[in-house]
Amino acid sequence: MFILDAGALRIDLSTNSFLFDSVKDYTGFLLGGRGISQYILLNEEPVGISAFDPSNLIIIGAGLLVGTSAPGAYRINIDSKSPLTEGIGSSNVGGNFGCELKRAGLSHIIISGRAKNLTYLFIDDGALEFKDATNLKGKTILETEKILKESLGNDISVLSIGPAGENLVRLSCVMVDENRAAGRCGLGAVFGSKNLKAIAVRGTKSIEVAKQEEFEKIADHCVEKLLKNEFDRDRMKYGVYCYAPWNTESSYKNFSGKVPEEWKRKQLERDVFLKYKVGYKTCGNCPIHCWSIHKTDVDGDTIICEALQGNSIDNFGAKLDLPDAKAVLELHALCNNLGLDEDNVCGTIAWAFECYEKGLITSDIADGLRLEWGNKDVVKELIKRIAYRQGFGDLLAEGCVRASIKVGKGSEESCVHVKGQELFECLWMSPSWALGVMVSPRGGTHTRGAAIEERLANLDSKIVMEVFGVPSIGAITSYENKEWLVIFYERLGATLDALGICNFTHSSRIDMLLPEDYASLASAATGLHIDKQKLMLIGERIHNVEKCFNVLHTNWTRTDDIPPKRFIDVPLAGRYRINLNEWNKMLDRYYALHGWSKDTGRPTEESLKRLLLIDVLNKLKIHKRLP
Repeated sequence: MFILDAGALRIDLSTNSFLFDSVKDYTGFLLGGRGISQYILLNEEPVGISAFDPSNLIIIGAGLLVGTSAPGAYRINIDSKSPLTEGIGSSNVGGNFGCELKRAGLSHIIISGRAKNLTYLFIDDGALEFKDATNLKGKTILETEKILKESLGNDISVLSIGPAGENLVRLSCVMVDENRAAGRCGLGAVFGSKNLKAIAVRGTKSIEVAKQEEFEKIADHCVEKLLKNEFDRDRMKYGVYCYAPWNTESSYKNFSGKVPEEWKRKQLERDVFLKYKVGYKTCGNCPIHCWSIHKTDVDGDTIICEALQGNSIDNFGAKLDLPDAKAVLELHALCNNLGLDEDNVCGTIAWAFECYEKGLITSDIADGLRLEWGNKDVVKELIKRIAYRQGFGDLLAEGCVRASIKVGKGSEESCVHVKGQELFECLWMSPSWALGVMVSPRGGTHTRGAAIEERLANLDSKIVMEVFGVPSIGAITSYENKEWLVIFYERLGATLDALGICNFTHSSRIDMLLPEDYASLASAATGLHIDKQKLMLIGERIHNVEKCFNVLHTNWTRTDDIPPKRFIDVPLAGRYRINLNEWNKMLDRYYALHGWSKDTGRPTEESLKRLLLIDVLNKLKIHKRLP
């Protein structure tokens, strides 16, 4: 059965009704996955509603190539309105859910309404059942998956929320296959607002492509490139966290600008974690197998930690000053099991610690806890209280922006956020990284365009021109031509999410897979002519759709693309800070390259026509949101 262009399942939880729809016509225009999801969301999401309104949509989209032999093609996107920012809430995640969904004959699930009681959905080869989830109420991620597999069989893939999502914690996430986090944007709380605990899926259909023999040759070539790459071999050995921890720049003690002592850095080097690694898993047959499994003991209890991220080292090790590998593993596993996004959680806890240090929050307010840097037991207790909205945790569950407004007394200055979402990334030293973070449509985060520029060091000018379109990208700390890097990675990232391919297949490097590789895979799979120029144009189209969702649903302006004051006023190590004058010049150039208004940062009529986004243009006109 040819189900590369699989269909969509539209579900109304309020009425327990559903219907099947086609998304095939979108393929040449938006590919699939995030591309189609964002387009449907923009056109169908009511303007003016909150993220917890029953009419808010959740759209789950498997990328176009998911289920094929393309390396890393196991990614799904989850898109909705974010309860943190009220703008686009969007997350990309691996695991095996996407493959099972495609094998069930589906590429997208479009969910609206609110179930009367806690519910889970079971999709079995395209057949849908609404299931009572009363027995899953309050269950952790691991408990939920265990119960569902005992009931439905071990051959299912499960997407679920933990207690945090059920309790509408704005810092909650959605988990896939127990330990793959669809992080950021508070999407777990959106599921909770709909009384939707989980979705289980099983599929047995085959997935074929238009030009099978050609596709397999291209896929084999791509796999060969990845297996030969030294950086990828390190990732296979260590897992996602395969690089060195901070050198000068880190989020130490809530972006204090101080550099942690060298001994703390050494406590968190990758080889320290390697001692606890006992195995790995893979998303399907992905050749990178970055899904590490670590095992340790804490106070006599065995801790199994899966899918450790590089973020964890900065979040727990630096931001909260816990230079202890075992503590990092324990707290990462705890967040996963409760369904909490550790970037947002650590950002909020760091705000509370800094406020405590300044005397803005006292032990009385914090349930008698001493909110001191480096106190693992307090961090662990706060994580639990956040998930269950207990005591002081109820305040923190709202995120630092809302919590700081409630506390007042100048505590807002200690909340480091972008557009309402806690910031994970440091912004002092690399303008290309910082710009990509700040203009990300989902409220900060580096995965929508930030360049990891140290991975582009010492490139020949001819290669720089060929890949990025400029003769030089200058030093990492310079502002020269950085907008070109950001737009390149915005477009590439959007197309990978639309194809369902993991960005670890390029990892911000040019010695791995490049746009021409992905374009060849897309062409052979669909039978359409898709070269690298068309592929990147589709990426630009998808990025503009996301941008226009925010234009319709938020009041963000150019000011919201300026970094937090901390990176302007507080120098890192007494040396590095954002140059606001140079930043604004770079931002002007960035808007110009997109064809957006320099004054407002909004897409213009001309830019949307160039991208053939006429429906989007008309919607902006109706709501009078053009610049």
